[in-house]
This record gives sequence, structure tokens and C-alpha cells, in this order.
Amino acid sequence: MEKRKLKAVISGGKDLYGVWIEDVKGIFSDGETLEQTKRNLQEAIQLHIQGEDEANIPEALRGEYEIEYTFDISGFLKYYSTFISFAAMKEITGIAQKQLWSYANGYRSPKKETSEKIINGVNAFCKELSQVQFR
Repeated sequence: MEKRKLKAVISGGKDLYGVWIEDVKGIFSDGETLEQTKRNLQEAIQLHIQGEDEANIPEALRGEYEIEYTFDISGFLKYYSTFISFAAMKEITGIAQKQLWSYANGYRSPKKETSEKIINGVNAFCKELSQVQFR
């Protein structure tokens, strides 16, 4: 039997990451690191299941499942800014550093067009990077 996939969305914020299950209401968590955030979500799911009688457990949480983690723009920028500076992200995306910082820390949310510009810039960078050959 194939495991169901639960889609968890990771978001950035000033001090913490946040995470929630996309199609299951009431399950969310946070953490100071990405790893802690994921562990805390697992715990939140278990607490949710334990706190419900069998009939009220959401169908998505019955039986076996696996969690597929995805980032929203703020979560992506917060996490990857530890590896790629906002100055470099500016070059990749064409978005000002201060604006990227505001998105990563949850102070602002990008408009749809800005999100697409960030995604397209990052995807183009990844494609270029994937074609690098070493000798």
C-alpha cells in the first residue's frame, strides 16, 4: 500500500520558521531551525491524533503517510540566505536586498509577480549551476 503524502508548507519569520499541513486544518508548528520545525510538526501531528477520538481524526492522518515539505517564498529565502547572501540573491532574482530580507523575515509578502520573478530567477540559477562541469 502506498503511503499518502501530506504537503507541509514551511514559512519564514523574524525569529522562527513556521510550518503547517496544507490540507489538514489545525496542525501547525514552528521552530528556530528547519530541523526543529520539522520535529515539532511531527509532535503536533501526534498530539492532534492523540487528542481526538478515532471518528474525528482527519482521513489524511489515518494509516501511513509521509510528509512532503515545501517552502513558501519567505521560508525559502530565510533558509537559503544562510548559504546565499541577499546580495547574491539580488543578482539571481533582480529583487532588492532589503525587499528580499523583508520577505525572508515575514515583514512583507511578495506579490504574485514578484514571487514568480524570484522563482524564475532561482530556477534559472539552479539550471545553470547544474550544468557546471568540473575537471
